[in-house]
Amino acid sequence: MGIRLKFNLILCAIFAAGLGMVAVVAERYLTRVAHADAERAALIALDMAVLGNLDTRAASALGSRLVELKLTEFSATVAQSGLDGQMQARLLGHPSNQLIDTLATPTGKHLMIARKISANDGAKIRVADVDLDPVQKQTRLALIALMSSVGLVFVAIFFALNIMLDRLIIRPVSEMARAADAVSIGDFSIPEFVPESKDEIGTLGIAFNRLRRSTEEAIKLLNS
Repeated sequence: MGIRLKFNLILCAIFAAGLGMVAVVAERYLTRVAHADAERAALIALDMAVLGNLDTRAASALGSRLVELKLTEFSATVAQSGLDGQMQARLLGHPSNQLIDTLATPTGKHLMIARKISANDGAKIRVADVDLDPVQKQTRLALIALMSSVGLVFVAIFFALNIMLDRLIIRPVSEMARAADAVSIGDFSIPEFVPESKDEIGTLGIAFNRLRRSTEEAIKLLNS
């Protein structure tokens, strides 16, 4: 197994581990941010419905550009069904006037915000229902875009490191290996190694040339 192959295998292993860690951290962060944005949009719609005394359908339109949002309003004393019924039961047993929860359905998860409000015809409950499926789709798209960018950066680094490895290490070492093989059988016709840098490879090349000259002189003395 050559140096290049070993280097690339190690580099790919490091990248795979790093990519996995980045994917996990980024997915958690993007999900948390997306859910926070969805919650903020739902709260804004609820606040606008209360402060502006808007109809629930008009208030729902305020958050439509941000999330899939639906507002409903019903009497606190009339039992509801579905998600609204679950939030009604939880809110009536809750000490505060507002409850935020995530409920699962066969079609996906929903962010639910229920709030008690006072009205002339009795206490009512307003519920903001955010379908988290579009939110999660946007999160996945953002994650794919991020990981694709990271992958492109890795490909660029991969090729750059391979070019540097070839120019700085593999070519000089291969040239010295060919020269050493020729010298070992008494062939001194090949030219000396010309160092292209003053780093460790260049120092090794200078030392190799010195060793070659010494070997050539020793063989001449033996022949004479």
